[in-house]
Amino acid sequence: MDMTPPNALFQPLNVPSKILMGPGPSNMSQRISDSLSLPILGHLHPETLKIMDDVKLGCQYIFQTKNEVTLCVSASGHGGMEASLCNLIEPGDRILLGVTGLWGHRASDMAKRYGAECKFVTAETGSALTLAQIEEALVKYRPVLFFVVQGDSSTGVLQPLEGVGELCHKYNCLLVVDTVASLGGTPFYADKWMVDVVYTGSQKTLCGMNLWIEVEGISFESCYSD
Repeated sequence: MDMTPPNALFQPLNVPSKILMGPGPSNMSQRISDSLSLPILGHLHPETLKIMDDVKLGCQYIFQTKNEVTLCVSASGHGGMEASLCNLIEPGDRILLGVTGLWGHRASDMAKRYGAECKFVTAETGSALTLAQIEEALVKYRPVLFFVVQGDSSTGVLQPLEGVGELCHKYNCLLVVDTVASLGGTPFYADKWMVDVVYTGSQKTLCGMNLWIEVEGISFESCYSD
């Protein structure tokens, strides 16, 4: 090689122990840390497939769902957002986004890249949306999809979800829920609350890779993964 190795390669890796107090990432349990030191397996080894099946069962439990389309994806919460939206939106679709902070607008930025017509129902600052507000917007806009965040990390607003799925299905609309900052810290019942699609991230409350996405096979252009 023409280049000499940098001195940094000869230094020991020093990762200090810190108490993480932000919305994410969060400190991992010792059990998770220990698992990172286990031997590497091939992706087709039967032991790997058994681990994947076990993780799927855990994901179904934490989401309280029996849906077989329960998947882990190697990505951040944005990857879950994209996997949800890009498989449900076709160009020209009208969608409704609940805004209780930053993430409703972030989802709209992504949805517009897929050709969606985005409409909004916005809560007062620091407040959650009411069922009456949501139903009024569903009647007004007749969207094919309603996106809402259960726990918005930009404002700290916790959005109640009971009754939202029933409203969406009443108006022939899919319900997509972002639980990246909330799952594991507040109750969530995917089947009971009639949630069609939900995703989360591992780096916040859970500290373990859990993403559930229900997908439909349509062509799409990537946003986050581009």
